[in-house]
Amino acid sequence: MVRRMRGVFGLTLAVVLVGSAGSAVAAPEAKLKQFRVPTANSQPREITTGSDGSQWFIEGTEFTGAPAKIARITPSGVVTEFSPGAADGCNDCILTDIAQGPGGVLYVASNDPTLIRFDVTTAAFGSPVPMPDTSALGGHLATSGADVWVTDFNNDVVWRYDIALDQFTSFTASDPSDVAVDAAGNALFSEPDTNSLGRIDAVTGAVTRTPTTDGSTTVAPRAVAVATDGQIWFTARFTPQAVWRLDPTTGSVALLPRDNVGPAGIAASPDGTVWFTQETKGNLANITNAGVVTEGKVVKGSGPFGVTVDANAQPWYTMMSADRIGTLQ
Repeated sequence: MVRRMRGVFGLTLAVVLVGSAGSAVAAPEAKLKQFRVPTANSQPREITTGSDGSQWFIEGTEFTGAPAKIARITPSGVVTEFSPGAADGCNDCILTDIAQGPGGVLYVASNDPTLIRFDVTTAAFGSPVPMPDTSALGGHLATSGADVWVTDFNNDVVWRYDIALDQFTSFTASDPSDVAVDAAGNALFSEPDTNSLGRIDAVTGAVTRTPTTDGSTTVAPRAVAVATDGQIWFTARFTPQAVWRLDPTTGSVALLPRDNVGPAGIAASPDGTVWFTQETKGNLANITNAGVVTEGKVVKGSGPFGVTVDANAQPWYTMMSADRIGTLQ
């Protein structure tokens, strides 16, 4: 389904800079644009930047009954939806994550034990990849080089799919949530139940863990992102709510409290900063290594969730409760 967005919601972004001491100063204004998703009650969730320059996102949840779809939104706001069928690896499935892989192929995880593939060039679904365990329940995924990493909390593992060899390898984890990949191809995954971040060495397969605590406060990590300088950022969605940064060289963890805002998705920007959604508050925010936070315009009840950043360092995010996609320009 293709629809040109007629109702683009142009909002001036009231942005403030918040230093470590909590003081705020005026910042240059930016523009928040919102685009409606054609399918009603679709609840768009995760989003990724495609190799074609567009943003791709998933739709449909168990709460609304909306059908599972993947969708493309172009830089100008044109939305096209694609519906996977049983032959594509979705048997009345619920999509859980999407990521751009090599060769122009998107990989999509769901609650079915398969990886869905979609070619952005031909705009067609490819042959699905069956997972080796029929009870596998795909959570989140990340891609790097020739690998696709998938969290599977149903089996307490993180899967590594070698695309060239068409082969899966499992690594033991405890209810893994999100996963990201660093520049060396190592996988970083969150374990909310153990209050730790796990790391899978891409060469040796060794698994190590770092407690998500700064010595006085401990949190359950959720979404994970790796910044351009190698720093690992993650959100803590539930009390105590915060955005954290882990230095992989020293193992030190720094905390930035974000009480009562609902930190959810997080994504690294090419400019070295990190963007994250604030689901409860209803906006998007940016953070630098210096701890400076730039908050975007609040859209109450919009439920910001997934976020990605394009090559021009512009963030795009899903507004799950409003059935919209937002971008800050």
